[in-house]
Amino acid sequence: MATIQFKQVSKVYEGGVRAVDAIDLSIGEGEFCVLVGPSGCGKSTTLRMLAGLEDITDGTLELDAQCVNDLSAKDRDIAFVFQNYALYPHLTVAQNIAFGLESRRTHRSALVAALRGNSAARHAESAAIEARVASVSHTLGLDALLQRRPRELSGGQRQRVAVGRAIARDPKVFLFDEPLSNLDARLRIETRAELRQLHRRLRATIVYVTHDQEEAMTLADRLVVMHEGRIQQNATPAQCYDAPANRFVASFIGTPPMNIIDGTIETREGQCSFVASGIRVALPSRWAPFSNTPRAITLGIRPDRVHISNASSNAIPATVESIESLGDRTDVALRCAMGRILMRSLPESLQNIREGDAVHVACDPAHIHLFDAGVAGARLTPIA
Repeated sequence: MATIQFKQVSKVYEGGVRAVDAIDLSIGEGEFCVLVGPSGCGKSTTLRMLAGLEDITDGTLELDAQCVNDLSAKDRDIAFVFQNYALYPHLTVAQNIAFGLESRRTHRSALVAALRGNSAARHAESAAIEARVASVSHTLGLDALLQRRPRELSGGQRQRVAVGRAIARDPKVFLFDEPLSNLDARLRIETRAELRQLHRRLRATIVYVTHDQEEAMTLADRLVVMHEGRIQQNATPAQCYDAPANRFVASFIGTPPMNIIDGTIETREGQCSFVASGIRVALPSRWAPFSNTPRAITLGIRPDRVHISNASSNAIPATVESIESLGDRTDVALRCAMGRILMRSLPESLQNIREGDAVHVACDPAHIHLFDAGVAGARLTPIA
């Protein structure tokens, strides 16, 4: 296990493309840290700099408090699990898992022969490698597959072999670059559960990259949300969901995404309200200090905090645009003067709702978020 420290680390490619922009990030020993964000946000570049596969343009990268900027990839004691598994097709599962260990032995074999003058040491090392492969394969449920080749395996089995090859080396750090993206939905769920259990057993330091925020939420001890080469929030998954640092995090984390509505905040006749397209939504008094003078603002509300309501002064008239039944829940898209609003409810609460119906909806006032105007608008903290 190892600690990792990025200090003002940047990566600039030819032509001035700044893929990573002066990030600061500390990852503790034994932590499962997930870098998440849309394509092109810099997460994979960050991982590759950590692995030693990309040079660092500026800043300092430390492993266990030692600068590794100029240390080659092979000398960093890091295992990398790639998106495409990178298994050797001509080798068996056992040989693929043992590959890194065998490579180390090959480099040492000439020295061992010169020092010992016999094969005893090599036999002992072979036995140790076989024992390590057996232990890893048992941990990952691969015992029955050791003599098969990659073409004879399913996608999930190949992924476990790739993970097994990394575990066998017993590295300081495990790196995963979108390892589940090639799997179908069921296998993704099964494999991420296996990865989480594996981390609990190994307590290894893991840095994991994905663009799938649901995957990120279920795996991470800590979530690092990236956008345009910068870290937008570094917190637990619950904190990123319940208290997003800005509008980008609010709209990216969560399925379905948070409803984002641009408008203004103002106080009229003692009532603090959010106003958009002529619709007024009363806000709790804790937001009143932000409405002393009318200002542009963005309101955010999770779909599961929107509900069908009776017509009232604080309800929003809307038309049901579409209904998607997902078995244990139902997603409803609504069209109103403010724009499109998503609602997630239990099926039994929507039995009489049909597409095209005119309805009224309301937002749970305790779960309204307000952000400064603009794409990167910071989340406002209400006054207690």
